[in-house]
Amino acid sequence: MAADGADMGVGDSVGVLSPFVGGTYYGSLVAGTAAAAAAHGRPLIAIQTLDAAAELSVSGGNPAFDAPVAWDHIAGFVVLADAVNVGYLRRLHEAGKPVVLVGHTVAGLQRPTVLADNGNGVRAAVTHLIQEHGCARIAFTGFLASTDIRERHEAYLDVLREHGLTPGPLLPATTNVENGIAWTARDFVRDGKPDALVAATDRNAIGAQRVLAAAGLDCPADYLMTGFDNLDLAAYVRPELASAGQPLDAMSRLGVDLLVRELGGEKVPAVAHRLPTRFVPRTSCGCTAFAERLPPLTAGNPRRRLAHRLAAMVVFGTDVDPDATATVVADALEAGSAGAAAEALNTLLATSPTQETLRVICRAVQEYAGSAAVDPRDVQDIVMFLGRSYNWLQLGDQLHLRSLISVNYDLSMVLLHRRDADPRDPAWLSLTPATAGSIALRDRAGALVRTPGWRRHHGPPIPAGPTTVEAFPPAELVGPGDPVFVVRAKVGESDRGWLALADKVENRVEDGRELVNQCAALLTVALDLREQEAQLLWAAQSDRLTGLPNRSSFTAALPLMVGHPGAVLFLDLDGFKKVNDTLGHHAGDELLIRVADRLRQCLREGDLAARFGGDEFVVLLAGSVPGPDQDRLLERLRTTISAPYRLGDRTARIGVSIGVADCATGTSADQLLRDADTSMYAVKAARGRTPVHR
Repeated sequence: MAADGADMGVGDSVGVLSPFVGGTYYGSLVAGTAAAAAAHGRPLIAIQTLDAAAELSVSGGNPAFDAPVAWDHIAGFVVLADAVNVGYLRRLHEAGKPVVLVGHTVAGLQRPTVLADNGNGVRAAVTHLIQEHGCARIAFTGFLASTDIRERHEAYLDVLREHGLTPGPLLPATTNVENGIAWTARDFVRDGKPDALVAATDRNAIGAQRVLAAAGLDCPADYLMTGFDNLDLAAYVRPELASAGQPLDAMSRLGVDLLVRELGGEKVPAVAHRLPTRFVPRTSCGCTAFAERLPPLTAGNPRRRLAHRLAAMVVFGTDVDPDATATVVADALEAGSAGAAAEALNTLLATSPTQETLRVICRAVQEYAGSAAVDPRDVQDIVMFLGRSYNWLQLGDQLHLRSLISVNYDLSMVLLHRRDADPRDPAWLSLTPATAGSIALRDRAGALVRTPGWRRHHGPPIPAGPTTVEAFPPAELVGPGDPVFVVRAKVGESDRGWLALADKVENRVEDGRELVNQCAALLTVALDLREQEAQLLWAAQSDRLTGLPNRSSFTAALPLMVGHPGAVLFLDLDGFKKVNDTLGHHAGDELLIRVADRLRQCLREGDLAARFGGDEFVVLLAGSVPGPDQDRLLERLRTTISAPYRLGDRTARIGVSIGVADCATGTSADQLLRDADTSMYAVKAARGRTPVHR
């Protein structure tokens, strides 16, 4: 599709709301939206609605997410399943932000929707279990609170009714992932062991298989099983999981297309667009491994058989034409041109670069060669070419994952170990593949403040300053090129703000393990650690009662003043013990706090006051020399501290004895303290008794 938004600005961005903005499932959907938005010339902002480091266990929308992130920039949203609840969607409608739902529906909300044909995929799976394997008692497990899971369950029931079969046990799941299998093997066999189990998702199927295996039930020996989603791992678990695949890329691309049409003024009907699913039989349903043996075909024409085999591997929504590919391959082989055939087949392999696809393509070519006059060496060349191509893709994935491990290690060392790196400065993003980034943190009042942004390449600066959640990420970060991902920097109860970065979509790791999510989690933990360290340092250097620096903090600062202009004051409160004994320790503590406050009021900028212990305080007067100015400051301290104190319904009066030592003539910090202490006792001895309270 040609770009139709060359003049689009930041305010015309497409938004994506997703539980996670990367991973094999959600990342594939986000990648499709990014490609479609780029084709329309619109910036893309992908917003993760789960907190950083959250586990994938939500269903039915995350009720905790209510932030209007990037609403100033986003014209309309593509909303993925389990991203937000219906209340958030209604707020978008009230704000005039069009919404297209992808992968789910919402009761009471009439919006354009893109869905996989859930019914078709489950019908194919259940029909296969009945007709090919003779299953008569089939159980079902899934999280029925999700609309797409309910559709799959209804299709399962329909097929059983059509075949005159009674449904097997309904085993509800609590989520769509492995940990949603809360039922036990005893529940599975309570009324007799089922022949098969239909799981609403692949991850439910994997969780169920683990539960049943722990109880000694083996698949496929004791029961057959199918899943839904056809995740990459379905072909690698043991037994290989039979599953119905969704065209995730095509679904998300169509979602963006519908949204852009509506943003362009077209009236887009609020109907469901269902894209086809495809059931892939494997060993878990009792079949031979999918790529081990090609199923028999009735078509007698070798070219038609080849086209049919290749069509089974074409991902819906791609530009690969299996008939045209089969023609190119057949013509090339018959002409003795293995290279042209290999290139055409490699294009097909690239749309679904899995070991299964490779094996089926190779077997289809070998089958064709057995029915036509083809040089076996050409077939061998094609198989070798495709094998090398696949190995290069696998090597690329391995190197990519190895790089991610290194990046995560480097980030952890910089943010969690090194103390010279400031987590608030997004320059640490240079360790990642990101091209730009911005951080907005909450101040003590809860307001968001952006730190200066970071760029890998030349571009407009990303300024610091106050911001709002609606205006974040900053406009300078949003534009053509890489999509922008926004994740809340929140781990547990610690909510620090937001992280935004521009990068490629990460869809080669598990959902929730993508790098942007890790970055937001590490940022949060690093800020927590810095704050805890600051609190510990303050506690180590401060007096808990008064908040003044403590004795060790004062004595650490004092050596710097030895031999320089300045004065050390040693203050001892006269009459404090009587207040403490008469009015109680609580009143005594309150009095010490009041004295500390009055000390702060009297001192100049650059002076240092500390609680030395008990009712003793010390003060360091920077630049003070004996003379009238120092005398006036001492008198001000005496007068201020000796003024009456109202403690509850009582008034207390104390005095203060102040000793002075001259820093300029001192030879050591210890000597200065001894001299000030001696001077204080001399003053105290010369003073009379002071009335204490009334």
